[in-house]
Amino acid sequence: MINKNIRHLNKLNAVLAVFFWILTIACVVMIFYFSHQHADESTETSSMIARMLTRLFGGSVNEDIVRKGAHVFEFLILSVLTYSAIYNTNKISVETSYSESSVKIIKSDNEMCIIFTTWFCILNAVVDEYHQLFVTGRSGSIVDVAIDMIGVVVLMLIIRLVFTVTLKVRGKTEVRYNE
Repeated sequence: MINKNIRHLNKLNAVLAVFFWILTIACVVMIFYFSHQHADESTETSSMIARMLTRLFGGSVNEDIVRKGAHVFEFLILSVLTYSAIYNTNKISVETSYSESSVKIIKSDNEMCIIFTTWFCILNAVVDEYHQLFVTGRSGSIVDVAIDMIGVVVLMLIIRLVFTVTLKVRGKTEVRYNE
């Protein structure tokens, strides 16, 4: 006898949710690893990437730009993975998705995914910078948290725009709650 709740589970979304949560955790670990490098290791990594980019594109690539670009890129990737994990987790079961929640503070599923992703990434950025306070030769910086958030905010705006345009092209409107 099959439990009736199991019939309503979307197996593809369950597999995708697990896959994206594993990748999200791996990305957080990778960010933690890079933050744990002492100042000399971090400088060497930045220098190596700057030399590689200089060979690829010519000219001279500034190491500081490489470092700040790495912040943006790391958190852009983290936000893609986190959004995908949250989105697929929400779609595993129609009965337990946000759309079926009795208390809907946020207006739509897409907004819920964007807000939870943004908060998850902000928390990781703050913890990452706090962690650097305890690494030899490194320091935590609120400016670096802001730089980390550039990648997240840009991606969330793109997701919101693509979502809205896709609905308009299909002649649909976003399902909004409490309206």
